[in-house]
Amino acid sequence: MDFPGKKVTVLGLGVSGFQSAVFLHQRNFSVRVSDGGTSESVRQHVEQLAALGIPGEAGSHNLPEILQSDWVLISPGIPPAAAVYQTIREAGIPILSEIEAASRFCPTEKIIAVTGTCGKTTVTTLLRNLIEAAGGPGRAVACGNIGNPWIGEIENLTAQDTVVLELSSFQLEHCTHFRPKIGILLNLSPNHEDWHANGQAYIAAKLRLFQAQQESDHALLREQDRRAFFPAYPVKAQVFSFGAHPSLNPNEEVLRTVAAILDIPQVLVDQTLASFQGIEHRLEVFHQAGGITYVNDSKSTTPSSLAWALEKYPDGRVILIAGGHPKSTNFDSLRDLVARKVKRAVLIGEARELLREAWKETAPLSEAGTFAEAVRLAHAAAREGDIVLLSPACASFDMFSNYQERGRLFKQFAREAAQGVSHVQGR
Repeated sequence: MDFPGKKVTVLGLGVSGFQSAVFLHQRNFSVRVSDGGTSESVRQHVEQLAALGIPGEAGSHNLPEILQSDWVLISPGIPPAAAVYQTIREAGIPILSEIEAASRFCPTEKIIAVTGTCGKTTVTTLLRNLIEAAGGPGRAVACGNIGNPWIGEIENLTAQDTVVLELSSFQLEHCTHFRPKIGILLNLSPNHEDWHANGQAYIAAKLRLFQAQQESDHALLREQDRRAFFPAYPVKAQVFSFGAHPSLNPNEEVLRTVAAILDIPQVLVDQTLASFQGIEHRLEVFHQAGGITYVNDSKSTTPSSLAWALEKYPDGRVILIAGGHPKSTNFDSLRDLVARKVKRAVLIGEARELLREAWKETAPLSEAGTFAEAVRLAHAAAREGDIVLLSPACASFDMFSNYQERGRLFKQFAREAAQGVSHVQGR
């Protein structure tokens, strides 16, 4: 599939931007890179790319150079409201995502794409495990928002392999021709109000999952989401609705539907679910001491994912650590659940004031200036039978590099607190 031209700027130098620049350079595109940040990882990426003959800058954007590009590959970390984004858009330069670019090089058409507000990583992992269990001529490769960029996997893929993609709304925003054989929209609820212009823009980005599908493809979605958010959206693919069976977990229902589409025996779904050990940073029980259970749910970055977590635990037994960079302001929707489930909440990060206002008079609320202090306060409040739960309902980058770092530090600090180590230090 043709690109707008050979001269491209890669805007944003996280992992996907770095790998995209290398990939395109190796395929004879004239690549330059630009990142407004000055972190150590960004500077290292600029230096590594310069050594390969790929020019660029960190700390600022050379707009005259960028505006000479035929097209721009943009990082999910750069929102439409950013000045550099607006300048590129006003100049009429095409903007593509790494997902869109990768889709044009991918040697296999066997692509399963998973998006939604909650549950993406779990379902992506389960689908990968299921397809691996089924065997076959090719491998199952999970990539995308799950941690490893799709474009970095292209060289290792064959026409026999199946790609299972976890996709965020940011990654879908700049997709036009990307076409999964099976597109799965798990759920929709308010999210990313810090990035998208409004809720409709968020929903529109999610629906790009289906825009290039044809009648021979498959679309899995919740009928209640379709009725509530996009009743008139023309899905061309064969639609499979889920979520109407209270006795079935939605994740299980999705797995069974995909298995039926791919002619995978249902007994393999049973085996896949039974053997699933969960994923790190997603309701991860990592320590138990003194009758207290410690749970790392650092991947919770939205109010709806926090709600999903709280529902798993007994009333009045959760010592909750929440807060960070708010992607949504919908925290008051959790008032009843917090009042019922939470014994004490320790609030952190930029969202502290927002959470305090939303949850006042629901449960005892404490605030912590550092993450280490938050863990100490939560541990001190816990008694036998309680659950110390990190489920922030917010993004991590006000205090951490990513949710993985937040989760790893929580596990470290919580173990130290449980073992009576009093010198826990940290951000």
